Amino acid sequence: MGGELSAAAAWILSKVNELDLSAALRRHFGHPGFRPGQEQAVRAAIAGRDVLLVMPTGAGKSVCYQLPALVDNALSVVVSPLVSLMQDQVEGLAGRAGLVNAQRDRAENQRTLRRAVEGELAMLYVAPERFAAPGFIEELRAARIGLFVVDEAHCVSQWGHDFRPDYFRLGEVARALGARSLFAATATATPRVAQDVVRRLGLDDPLRITTGFERPNLSYDVVPVPSARAKREATLALLTEAGSLPAIVYAGTRKKTDETAAWLTQALRQPVPAYHAGMEREPRAAAQRAFMSGETPVVVATNAFGMGVDKADVRTVIHEAVPSSLEAYYQEAGRAGRDGLASRCVLLAENRDKGLHVFFINQVDDPEAKRHRWRQYREVWGFVEGEVCRRAAILRHFGDRTSPHASGRCCDVCDGALIDATPRRAAPRSEAGAAGAAGAGERGSIERAILTVVREAEPAVGRTRAVEILRGGRSKVIVRYGYDALPGYGDFHDWRADDVLREVDALIDGGMLRSTGGRFPKLGLTARAA
Repeated sequence: MGGELSAAAAWILSKVNELDLSAALRRHFGHPGFRPGQEQAVRAAIAGRDVLLVMPTGAGKSVCYQLPALVDNALSVVVSPLVSLMQDQVEGLAGRAGLVNAQRDRAENQRTLRRAVEGELAMLYVAPERFAAPGFIEELRAARIGLFVVDEAHCVSQWGHDFRPDYFRLGEVARALGARSLFAATATATPRVAQDVVRRLGLDDPLRITTGFERPNLSYDVVPVPSARAKREATLALLTEAGSLPAIVYAGTRKKTDETAAWLTQALRQPVPAYHAGMEREPRAAAQRAFMSGETPVVVATNAFGMGVDKADVRTVIHEAVPSSLEAYYQEAGRAGRDGLASRCVLLAENRDKGLHVFFINQVDDPEAKRHRWRQYREVWGFVEGEVCRRAAILRHFGDRTSPHASGRCCDVCDGALIDATPRRAAPRSEAGAAGAAGAGERGSIERAILTVVREAEPAVGRTRAVEILRGGRSKVIVRYGYDALPGYGDFHDWRADDVLREVDALIDGGMLRSTGGRFPKLGLTARAA
């Protein structure tokens, strides 16, 4: 990008190849040397060249734009959607950086902006929506902007897993501010997303640096679970193994996050906080502080706890629901092992997750966006149900052609199953007699549940739909007619469908239920049942 340079800045640019950046790295950050890709990115940024940096979580992206800001005489503007991350980075830069966002009062924001304009700060961290505030761009234009950084740059792309409309204007904003160059950084850009970022930000012949997506210290395991009960047992088993903590459990939805945190608090006999966007600001912040400080070794969260969590020693990341895309999974799993030590990423995959994915995809109106969501659906379920090395599948998804390299355990495909999530049962439920399916009480329970569903369902349901309701299905029909609100919904989620269907047929044969017959037969209660 263009822009006038001061004499001091011009001098820096003319001497860029002579700068002892290693000494600057040691002085400002205490690091003994650059990691792969860092020095090239730093030199390009100092030289005023646009940069697209794709670097995995924990590999040191922030240093690549912070160091140029600290050795330059111009202000660097860093745009990030993550308040917690911005706060952490500002606190770690010893007064050289400031923060402007909606969670600070107006007076604080004005003081910080004034310091930035007057040259007292090297970096100004800004949330993307701030540029829509009246007068903000005009006030900031009074500063001499060197680097304009777009962190989490995949948010720019409508093909990215975390697209945010506020990011669309950032290229225009950078030019309006007269920034010398643009620096786009992300950990989760596929080749298609990376190209879209370049186009939407208007990067000018950027230096593209991709350091690869391999995380050798992480293991990736997919564990099929047949039911919610089996999922709970698997989660508890993983969290109680030696060396498994600290741990993050991603529960998928806000409701599940609260429920999982509650039962884990009881099962582990210690506080397990929940974290999601539906919580009030202070309880959410308290949950993050407790986890980051080590006060509570386990946190249960939605993807709101994804980007910006900079805790180096997370040993285990468990997904209790299949994420909506492989990019989202890679980013969230990447919270593990940022200190380089062996850590594990475990995805507990239940087929009912498919129904929830389909439900949300069908809420999308835009045809192109819907096609993209279906593509993500096929990709993530292809990963879950695939039989090739998980590590290789992740690398290929991101266009990384390097050979997979694990420093320890690789994945369930290469090293065998991590745990057995098959639910424990005393005996097969489908058999009769004392050694048979269920005890008299349990059989009575399933019979009452079936009869209740048939009586209450409106419209009436057939055999297979009754089974789906009792097992907690999430099909479009279940949601449309509110069958998930019926008594007994999901109460037999750990039963096999064939076993529940056998109980339904037994009630028909026993004269308690009748079928209407025809092409789409429905069930009803007989006079005897009533």
